[in-house]
Amino acid sequence: MDSLHVAKQNQLQQIGLQKLVTTWLNSDSTPVMKSGAFSLLQKTGFVPKGMTESVFLESLVDGAEVRSGIPKNSAIDKLHQGLQLLSEAKGGAFAHVEEIEMAINRILNSHDHEKAKLPIEIHSMQRKNISAEKLTPLAFHLLQNAFAEAIATKAVGGKIEVNDLIGYLNMDTEQVSESKGKAAELLFKSLNEPPEAQYARINEKLVLSHVLAADFQSIDFTNGPSVAHQLKEMTKILGLQLEHALINLPGDDLADFRNDLETLKPLLLKLLNEQIPAAIKEMAEQILNRITAQQILSQENGPIQNLLLTLPLNLGSTQTDLTLQWSGRKTKEGKIDPDYWRVLFYLELGRLEETVIDMQVQNRIIKVTVINGHGATLEEAAGQYLGILRENLGKMDYRLSGVSFVNPVYEKERDLRGKAIPFSEAGSYSGVDIRI
Repeated sequence: MDSLHVAKQNQLQQIGLQKLVTTWLNSDSTPVMKSGAFSLLQKTGFVPKGMTESVFLESLVDGAEVRSGIPKNSAIDKLHQGLQLLSEAKGGAFAHVEEIEMAINRILNSHDHEKAKLPIEIHSMQRKNISAEKLTPLAFHLLQNAFAEAIATKAVGGKIEVNDLIGYLNMDTEQVSESKGKAAELLFKSLNEPPEAQYARINEKLVLSHVLAADFQSIDFTNGPSVAHQLKEMTKILGLQLEHALINLPGDDLADFRNDLETLKPLLLKLLNEQIPAAIKEMAEQILNRITAQQILSQENGPIQNLLLTLPLNLGSTQTDLTLQWSGRKTKEGKIDPDYWRVLFYLELGRLEETVIDMQVQNRIIKVTVINGHGATLEEAAGQYLGILRENLGKMDYRLSGVSFVNPVYEKERDLRGKAIPFSEAGSYSGVDIRI
């Protein structure tokens, strides 16, 4: 369930440090973001406190000769070979920085360290010790290339990931583990404390905000397909499809069914069969009953198909529930009729408080009613988007008849406030559908 939520601390701990390293090494990051990311790496202890970026890069060059056990022809291997060349350059193996750059480019183009050696006539030139100030930019260039290749390899199914790079940058596994925890604390603190909090500098706050916005908002509410995908994933994880999976149990391949058994409902059923404290048992039963109730209420009623879905949702630091109540008729083929349906949408927010959206569709004509105690404010804010809504609905062959904003305090129909109205209250279906 944590994978569906925004910024859960254990999720932050798993990939928070990765994201800081990513921001530092990503060529698309601005200098301010890079400096902020490196500063945060110092605060986590991943980079020793007080050690500047140039000194850290120089320490990587000095330690390159003692590394071993690196997979051949990997992104980390190329990084290692390049740092070894820089280490040799510090000892006077090259005459000019340009020669080192040529050798590094040969390594990055998949030539190994030995083949990257320069022709004899160049080596016969007078050698000199090249300053660390000229070598550290090359070391950072190597790191950026290793990072870019690690990301590209991961994208096509390879095994090289940012974690391999983290292990190369800091071989102390205990320190890395501790740094992951501290990175999670910093991100979690950024999520829950006001922007004016003085625990981080401006460049660090930019990085923390960027990481949280890019990687811990699981649903992009500006993207319809993304929302639809997440809703489907949530129904699977809750175990709402367990009975369907049991009915359609495959004969031979049980791999997919095992995945169905790792969802919330079957895990709760398993937990209730164990010896557990009474308080935990009561809580597990409540959650199980809530899931089962959704399944019972989501049923066919004659030609009408009903669906009730309540899902946990995190918006920033606010935890709430999203409830969707959908009903619509079916075609003669048993499929959902896209021309006639109704959706009730319930959401409790921190500042807007309780919001109900009633969307009715008749012959592909859509009427939307927004019921909220701040109706006038919402109407003013939504005005600029109604044209876009009408246009996009038109692309899907729907016509918007209007959007009205209702303050429930001044309305007689107060039953739309409060909890979702169960389908059972509507009574059983009987008779003939007549539309005029």
